[in-house]
Amino acid sequence: MVLTGYNTDIDFGGMTYHVQTEDKGRNNPVIESLVYANGEILYSRRTPYKDLLAEGVDAKALANLMDRQHRTIVEAIRRGRLEVLSAQPEVDEADDTAVSASGPPAGSAPERTLDEVILEYLEAQKEQAHLVLRSQGDEDFVYGTSSSVRIVALNSSTGEPVSDVRVAVLFKSTAEPRRLVLGEGTTGSDGTFTIEINVPRFNGGTAAVVVTAESSLGQSEMKHLVHR
Repeated sequence: MVLTGYNTDIDFGGMTYHVQTEDKGRNNPVIESLVYANGEILYSRRTPYKDLLAEGVDAKALANLMDRQHRTIVEAIRRGRLEVLSAQPEVDEADDTAVSASGPPAGSAPERTLDEVILEYLEAQKEQAHLVLRSQGDEDFVYGTSSSVRIVALNSSTGEPVSDVRVAVLFKSTAEPRRLVLGEGTTGSDGTFTIEINVPRFNGGTAAVVVTAESSLGQSEMKHLVHR
């Protein structure tokens, strides 16, 4: 079984970053995140989970691990904490877990790695609540069919549900530049949002159902690939 991956585009500082996270499968138990800009890979992070399989963890726990890794990188970019990515990448062949930026000019302070930037960001965010989305079902989006979207919005600090969160369910396809709104609404008093959607028929390219949410705690997003 291979977990459904994530693809997110973030515009920051005049540049569009594309973050892709995917599960390589049980035969190669690694969760890999790649950050692209201008067609170049600026950073990669690979998290092996062979030891977790040996401990008998279920697919939900692995999905949470993949979601957390992807969201951490996305949020760091959105908050302007990844200026290191603007440098031209230089692959360190001795270490396949990251793509490092080219070295700083002589006499300047050493450039921080992306891992160091993310750790700093996470430390700063420990006491700051933000919006978190969690799926409440096993979404399986198939072209030309109807499906249910069920999510719950939570406060990251307290774990409590967040009501009145504005939610939009979008259909994005590489074959169609426009985003199609499949449904909109707000979360209830228990933080949940449920809607039935009609997934468009296949028209070529790759497509995803994207759930976006916005509240006073900020923004959050979930993405699920559509298949035939």
